[in-house]
Amino acid sequence: MVADSGHSVLIVEDETLLALMLEDLLSDIGHHVMHADSLPDALALVECEHFDAAILDIDIRGKDVFPVAARLRELHTPFVFVSARHADRLSPEFSQEQLLAKPYTIAQVQQSLDRMLAD
Repeated sequence: MVADSGHSVLIVEDETLLALMLEDLLSDIGHHVMHADSLPDALALVECEHFDAAILDIDIRGKDVFPVAARLRELHTPFVFVSARHADRLSPEFSQEQLLAKPYTIAQVQQSLDRMLAD
């Protein structure tokens, strides 16, 4: 499925190779992608850019990504969490949010984005 052009997606991921792969794949299907590999960078991007959706790794350099998720929620920006092992760290505030387990497939990411962008 080809994404509508013009959708802006934030990736918050501290694993460089994974972030680059995801960025390339999402760009190839028509999304405008920005990447942050730290919480301060992610929060700064959220404050100065508009995003249609976000993909958030739960653990960014040993810290929870929840402050970014909270700010995105305030801005009514949909997001999905991704994690290899931290599903149990979802706070009650975010327990209803979608979580993709790593390793995830590109089809799973695209399905999540399609769902978020359709709302």
